[in-house]
Amino acid sequence: MANNKTQCFKCNKEKITYSCEGCLKRFCLIHLTEHQQILNEELNHIINDYDQFKQRINEQKQNPQNHSLIKQINQWERNSIEKIQQKAQNCREILIQSSQIFINDIEKKFKDLSEQIKQIHKENELNEINLNYLRNQLIELTKELNNPSNISIQQDSQSFISEISIIISKKSKYNKWKQNAITVAGGNGRGQELNQLNNPIGISVDKKKNILVADCHNDYIVEWKCNANEGQTIAGGNGANGKGDRLNQLDCPNFIFVDEDQSVYVSDRNNHRVVKWRKDAKEGRVVAGGNSQGRNLNQLSYPSGVIVDHFGQIYVADCMNDRVVRWCEGKQEGEIVVGGNGEGNQLNQLKHPCSLSFDDEGNLYVADTGNHRIEKFEIIL
Repeated sequence: MANNKTQCFKCNKEKITYSCEGCLKRFCLIHLTEHQQILNEELNHIINDYDQFKQRINEQKQNPQNHSLIKQINQWERNSIEKIQQKAQNCREILIQSSQIFINDIEKKFKDLSEQIKQIHKENELNEINLNYLRNQLIELTKELNNPSNISIQQDSQSFISEISIIISKKSKYNKWKQNAITVAGGNGRGQELNQLNNPIGISVDKKKNILVADCHNDYIVEWKCNANEGQTIAGGNGANGKGDRLNQLDCPNFIFVDEDQSVYVSDRNNHRVVKWRKDAKEGRVVAGGNSQGRNLNQLSYPSGVIVDHFGQIYVADCMNDRVVRWCEGKQEGEIVVGGNGEGNQLNQLKHPCSLSFDDEGNLYVADTGNHRIEKFEIIL
């Protein structure tokens, strides 16, 4: 009698076995039944996973707003609205500020015209020429007030969100100058007499055409009245003060700034400080630096250009520290505005900056002397 028994894969006993078509292994009847139960359980797990997947499909069909990318789109929408609102607010502020400056300028011109009318009336110099002049001036002011052509809105059609900007345009005027100059200060050789200068650097001209000069090697600031033959010392060098670091002295002043109160801010180069001299003062007051030469925030190193903004903040080209610093009057130290990343020619570096200027939008321009370039640092609104 033939033996048709083979070894069961599960119990390893010689029995009548049956082959599994899936794994091709042979099992006895008992273990074949057990093997099929295991396969049925795995099938049930797969069916359950399929049911869960089907449920997710139905949920996404019924609630498309729950898609993960919708959240990103919603966030983009919120960010875009915030940017638009911020940009609109910035434009409003710029427009209001520019409009105020424009109105103030018109008002100043009107006051000047009113003073001329009072003067003509007072001196009884009324004639047809004066009347025509006054009438024409008023017509021009009226046109200028009604048509502020230097302010407009510009839209950027290239961006997905059309961005608007306030453009302050200036009327082009191509001036020409006589080629032969007139000496208005100095010109009598180098020296320290009141009709002489010695290496003048910084200058400032007021509305009356009086000239303030930083007379560097004479260690003082001198004022030359319009058409005067000699100047008068207004800061440093008073009497026998001469060169020095006392508050009534200067040492190689180079750049100056005059504010609306006629106070003079002086870059006192070799004293590593900026000194403020009020009108008719006998001595100055240190408003930046003055703690010997150094790189700390309470120090300067051969300061050059100086500018004071309408908030009274003092900006200094800290030449040998390769940075521009801002000082608030009365503070013990300043803060770095640009540069301060070591001497170099990268876009975040400076090399011996010398002079500063702001444009109407508040962007800062720096004469980066050692790198032979002018750097523009755009304001962050």
